[in-house]
Amino acid sequence: MKKFKFIALALALVTSISGFGQEMNSLMFRAGVKSPEVKNDSVTFRFVAPKARKVSVSASWLGYNANQLPMTQDANGVWSVSTPQPAPELYTYNIVVDGVTMLDPSNVQVQRDGSRYMNALLIPGGYADQYAESSKPGNVEHVWYYSAENDMTRRMYVYTPAGYDRNNKNVKYPVLYLLHGGGGDEDAWSTLGRTCQILDNLIAQGKAKPMIVVMPNGNPNQYAAQTLGIPTKEITTKYGSNFDNYSSLVADIVPYIEKNYPVIKNRKGRAVAGLSMGGGQSFFIAFRNVDVFANVGIFSSGLIGSSAIGGAPFDAEQHFPGMYTNPAKYNKFDVIYLACGEQDNRIDGMLDFKQKLLDKGYKGVVWEQYPGAHEWKVWRRNLSAFVQLIFK
Repeated sequence: MKKFKFIALALALVTSISGFGQEMNSLMFRAGVKSPEVKNDSVTFRFVAPKARKVSVSASWLGYNANQLPMTQDANGVWSVSTPQPAPELYTYNIVVDGVTMLDPSNVQVQRDGSRYMNALLIPGGYADQYAESSKPGNVEHVWYYSAENDMTRRMYVYTPAGYDRNNKNVKYPVLYLLHGGGGDEDAWSTLGRTCQILDNLIAQGKAKPMIVVMPNGNPNQYAAQTLGIPTKEITTKYGSNFDNYSSLVADIVPYIEKNYPVIKNRKGRAVAGLSMGGGQSFFIAFRNVDVFANVGIFSSGLIGSSAIGGAPFDAEQHFPGMYTNPAKYNKFDVIYLACGEQDNRIDGMLDFKQKLLDKGYKGVVWEQYPGAHEWKVWRRNLSAFVQLIFK
């Protein structure tokens, strides 16, 4: 009798497992389509939604909602669309189902920009190969540090290159302090900007010096990225503007890095750069601290290009008396890298600032512009170009 009971129990268990497997197989079938599929100079997107009435693809290379790709449905409820393969680049996209924007469940590559989530699509080739994983990868540490300026324990990301050994005191690394834009946080440059992959590849190719890259959170009231669920600090220091609000970088972050990492502790071994809001912050940080930094990069700054986006015309002399009337006071940088997208309305202000610096005899001024608007495909190229110029 016990033998029969055991057999019955075993059969029930097998039946249960079999049923569970069938259920999972059914779910896997529904979500198991291949999307996106890059093949024969085309990209095909697929999405399973038998009861949907209208499905489309909203993609960065098409201007997102400006030119959505309508999908068609087959007899199995699978929606699909094929489109010519865009030029090599790292792109993002979403699926729009009956007016609701969502992620493509078949694509595990996901990026976050503030509170917005998007799927990623890397089309290899040319400079976009810098965004691929390297055979000699470095590491990214999530570091909590104390900021005395607002009495906060905050988080930053720290990239260390391949071969980095914290205990090897004989090797000293230069440091790039890299700042995100408005709406971003300490994760932005690592995820959206592909900083780690860009540095890994350029260092491996001998095009950039091995360096440490510090990616902090430039929002004074945030302890860390909002994904951690930590409430913001209600009361912080009153700052002059949303650009001149990051004195904490010099006061708190630089000392922490120089205490805990084997780095070069002089201005020749330090650089600061940022995009948009971070570009404005970099302007104030660098020119206020010419004795601390020898290199500065300003990408698509909303401060310098402010008149095009509803702000007052930018006047560097007003912010730093002597910038134009006594340039010797500030003309001490090895590299002043200025860049903007050609379709970004901030470009005129950036160009004007560049020309004024050249007219006043500033050395190390480098200007670059790339096709694109106020977007990551421009800023990734800015970063790549900048890190190849510094610490030479």
